[in-house]
Amino acid sequence: MRPKGLFIIAFVLFAASACSKTTATTGTPPTTETVVPMPEVEAPSTTKPADLVEPEHELDTIDGLEVLYIGHSFGQPFARNLEAAAELAGVEGHEQHIIFRGGENGAPQAMWEAPDQQTIIKERLDTGTVDVVVMICCSQEFKETGGQSDQAILAISSYALEQNPDTRIGLAMPWADYPSTYPSVDEHRALTDAAWPRYQQLAEDIGDELGAEVFAFYHGAAIYEVRDWLEQGLLGDVNSLIGSRENAVFRDDKGHAGNLAIDAGTLIWLHAIYGIDPLDPPALGDHDVDVGEIASAALSLPTP
Repeated sequence: MRPKGLFIIAFVLFAASACSKTTATTGTPPTTETVVPMPEVEAPSTTKPADLVEPEHELDTIDGLEVLYIGHSFGQPFARNLEAAAELAGVEGHEQHIIFRGGENGAPQAMWEAPDQQTIIKERLDTGTVDVVVMICCSQEFKETGGQSDQAILAISSYALEQNPDTRIGLAMPWADYPSTYPSVDEHRALTDAAWPRYQQLAEDIGDELGAEVFAFYHGAAIYEVRDWLEQGLLGDVNSLIGSRENAVFRDDKGHAGNLAIDAGTLIWLHAIYGIDPLDPPALGDHDVDVGEIASAALSLPTP
């Protein structure tokens, strides 16, 4: 158990956030994506959904869910990739919606405290058809309180449950940005690993308060696992930390995920939302390694 003081210091340093603009994933029903206008200029994203390998065997059919992702670009690529990946895994009728703002502006507190963005979130939830709402770490309040509180997550969750009492709430933990500033994967992951137990506890506390299912999941762990495999020389064509999205773990200095990392993280989302084991679906993407093994290894890591 880490001393609370060290944990708070970790959160002051932790800024796992990013900014990009993308277009929606194709599929039926279509992903809807709302990019909230921001005063700052945001660079267009080069991220695209990874190629999917068609299944060679029959899969059990799983009823699809309507999922709303609210957040920044350290979660957005997985939400965009989820519809096609879910279909590949035997899910029929997954419906994905995305409300996006770049960087720290995409954290729950920043979204909810901005009147225009709160209105957009409410309009989507007012349909009463959203099955799962996913938000991403970390609000300023969560960092400042050492992971003790996030009233924005509580408020958004409460509003969602008022419109549909069966809504499930997912809290996603990303990875630390600027990966090249960390000499090794162990140093890279230290801050979010320290934050993870408190994030899990926050999900449990909010779930108890609202009488709802609130679950936390750590897709950042899959991205760290990809980096770990790189450092061990196990990734084949993915041969650098930062470079092209096809041949690197990250596609820029900020730490936006490359294709292999996106596919590994998407399997963590599938597991969190649908309970699908990463080893069960057919191959996701055209990679030299089994991305399911990477995601499974990330899920198997012990809690810090």
